[in-house]
Amino acid sequence: MTFILNVLHRDISIIAADRKAIAGGLNLAAPAMGAPAEGGPVVSDFNKITLNPSLGLAIGIAGNTHEHFYLPEIRLCANISEVLSKIRKNMEYFLRVNDRTLLKSLPPFIVNQSIVTFFDKEADIYCTNTFLFSPVENQTRLHSGGDVAKVFHAGSGSQHFENAVGLESIESFTSSTKISCTPEACIPW
Repeated sequence: MTFILNVLHRDISIIAADRKAIAGGLNLAAPAMGAPAEGGPVVSDFNKITLNPSLGLAIGIAGNTHEHFYLPEIRLCANISEVLSKIRKNMEYFLRVNDRTLLKSLPPFIVNQSIVTFFDKEADIYCTNTFLFSPVENQTRLHSGGDVAKVFHAGSGSQHFENAVGLESIESFTSSTKISCTPEACIPW
């Protein structure tokens, strides 16, 4: 199971992932950095979150890891627009609109998801771009930080998130960010 969480606000954007993943195909090594889990050891597992070389963009992935072909390129690409373009190209390749005969024999599949968060220096704003792709569907949406935090989640753990945390708790958290949103307020949540 994978769970990616992003909190986006005008002052900050934080992305986090759960500890465990079942990586298929391409298995990317975790970088020499980690985040201490509350009361636990440093997470050094499959790298669900990847940073670009300028450290201005982070991407969290869920789904079949070997179907996120763009990940090695993102580690080498400092330009945010190029990174987003590479992800969209991967999504277009994945959706086989020119060979619909494959739909007859399409096996069960896992939907791939990405959450990309970054600070756009030119626009002076934090942004999150959400992506979803499968052999039959593509979706992408760009979000900007505002006065109230927005919470995005992806992965198979996502379906349990709102029930486990509760919509009331999510609304209470986002409402509490109207005055200020700090890492200290977001990370424990």
